[in-house]
Amino acid sequence: MEFSLKKLLLFIVYLWLNCLTFSLSYAQTGNPDQITSLSAINEPVDRVLDRLSRNTGITFSYNPDHIEASRMVSVNLTNKKLSEILAVILPPEKFGFRFSGNQVVIFRKASASQTENAGNNPLPDNRLNKPAQIPPDTVFLTQTQILRDTVALTDTIVKFDTVYIMRTVTRDNPITGKDIFSNQTSLPEEQTRELKFEAGFSVTWLFATPVFDASDNYSIKLEEYRDSYSSGLSSGTAGLDLRMSFARFSFNTGVSYTSFKGKLDYTYQISTGGYFLKDTLDAYYTLTGIDTAWFYVLDSVYLPIDNEAYSYKTSGSHRYFEIPFTFQYNHPFRKMLIYASAGLIAGIHSGSDGYLISSDQDGVVSMAEVEFKPLVFSSAFAAGLLIPVSGKFTFDAGISYRQHMSTVLSGFPVEVRSRAFGLRAGLIYKL
Repeated sequence: MEFSLKKLLLFIVYLWLNCLTFSLSYAQTGNPDQITSLSAINEPVDRVLDRLSRNTGITFSYNPDHIEASRMVSVNLTNKKLSEILAVILPPEKFGFRFSGNQVVIFRKASASQTENAGNNPLPDNRLNKPAQIPPDTVFLTQTQILRDTVALTDTIVKFDTVYIMRTVTRDNPITGKDIFSNQTSLPEEQTRELKFEAGFSVTWLFATPVFDASDNYSIKLEEYRDSYSSGLSSGTAGLDLRMSFARFSFNTGVSYTSFKGKLDYTYQISTGGYFLKDTLDAYYTLTGIDTAWFYVLDSVYLPIDNEAYSYKTSGSHRYFEIPFTFQYNHPFRKMLIYASAGLIAGIHSGSDGYLISSDQDGVVSMAEVEFKPLVFSSAFAAGLLIPVSGKFTFDAGISYRQHMSTVLSGFPVEVRSRAFGLRAGLIYKL
């Protein structure tokens, strides 16, 4: 009795294990009629299939290129069959599904032409041994083997190494000017027989001195002018330069603004009224017959009653818009050029301030009451260096001298000119 009870217990355990195995096997088997839900808004196909796999426990096998895995889809299905959900994600006219256990294989259906060709040329029975004859994008299932397309992805990484080559100078080869300016262009090499144009700007500090002249009738006034006027230290020129070069020669022009400044220190006196003070220096007489004649030697001094002194200490200026016309010769010197130039400067009078000593009486007159020539020419000379800076820029440094060729006043008995020495600096751009 005890033995029979033990057999019965073993049989019940065995039967329970078989039921459990059957139920697990059924649960892990892919079922196209399985009910599930899926919701996605504008998501890639591969992500939607991954979510469906988590919801159902089924694994989906597919070629990402065949199903266009990055294609965006939107679905909102509740309590639908698995086959219906797959038909929405992947249209049945393009894709097929095969369920094998817990796996669903997704494949692209062959086109009509491929199907027709396949019907006319059926595959032999040993097609599994000749995979090269299998049409692309076709999946065959057997009880023991699944053949599917294999996609191989290869990442290509390209690396570029940048190498900087520097010129080093050791103690055996000390640094020289050749090393420091090795990147500079050579101006002598650019002196070709081709027209070249350049533009730039420059400033010139001028030490201006007034020059006066007059006829002999105004010699006294001329001395007063020369004694009363002195140079100013704030004269100068600033402007834009244009240059046309051919070989070693250049023609320069442009437009500039120039101011000549000076100082006036003039003092004079005016006396009004007064009287003569007489004094007897000596007296003597002479006898003529019976008469005596007395003679007196007198001296007189004029004593002024009212003396008025006037003094003017002020500055003045003459301003011009100018257009230079100069020719220049450029001589090579290492990578630089040494130049000398000469020409004319046309100055258009734009205004004057200050006072002039009156030519016909004591006192001064305002420059606003004097007529100036609207156009006056000056002679100009210059010399200096052209130094390459970098690329298309050149530094211009030099000295200059200029002088008015005629008086700047019109109808005035005293001639007034300006002459000046200058220090020039500029930057030139090669067009």
